[in-house]
Amino acid sequence: MNKEMNKFCPQCGKLESKSQPLVKGLCRSCFLKNNPILEGYKELKVVICPSCSSYLHQNKWHPKFSANDEINLKKIISKVLPEKLKLQQGARINSVSAVIENSENKNEKNIGIQLTLSGTIYNINSTEKYPLEIIRERSICNLCKKKSSSYYEAKIQLRPKNEKVLRLVKDYLSRENKTLITKEEEKEFGYDLYLTNKKDISKIISEVKKNFSIDVKISRTLYGRKGGEDVFRTTALLRLKE
Repeated sequence: MNKEMNKFCPQCGKLESKSQPLVKGLCRSCFLKNNPILEGYKELKVVICPSCSSYLHQNKWHPKFSANDEINLKKIISKVLPEKLKLQQGARINSVSAVIENSENKNEKNIGIQLTLSGTIYNINSTEKYPLEIIRERSICNLCKKKSSSYYEAKIQLRPKNEKVLRLVKDYLSRENKTLITKEEEKEFGYDLYLTNKKDISKIISEVKKNFSIDVKISRTLYGRKGGEDVFRTTALLRLKE
């Protein structure tokens, strides 16, 4: 009885084995050469605020990843790039990384990157590298526009003067990175902080109460209409108990 002939790869001649079966008629090496993970790439435009380094993604501003410009840009690219990649059928990405080739030129609009994709195609592990170009644009984010225009939705009054309470509030806001202080007034009897977002008032009060004994008084003032509805500014008076 004749033994069944072993199948082989028609491109390189490698014989099929139990541990290395042919994939769609090819050995794994030849299959990967002919079937990369990436089928296509849509142009990526990265929009970054030059003031706070936040970035625009899906019509929404997101906080920066790092104070270091190069690290921030690299993380932004790795975050938003995958949705611009068109994969081959049967492919799946496990990780995406990008090396910026001309990062030393901070004013360069077109940025060359070396993209590395790690993933699988038909359950075969593959790591691929591609040279791509990213378009970088600069635009002032909504929060920074509000800050530069002295816009505010809420005011916190700290009474009496206490540097520790003031520092606590400012440190909390800097960590959250959602609400900005557009104006700070030092008065004889305390501090007034003007904020871009009134939604954080309750969180700020809670944070101060963890460390200090205070009395709180909340008031609202009508300052306009938007979409047919009244719009109010909130004032929170935080008074330290004696």
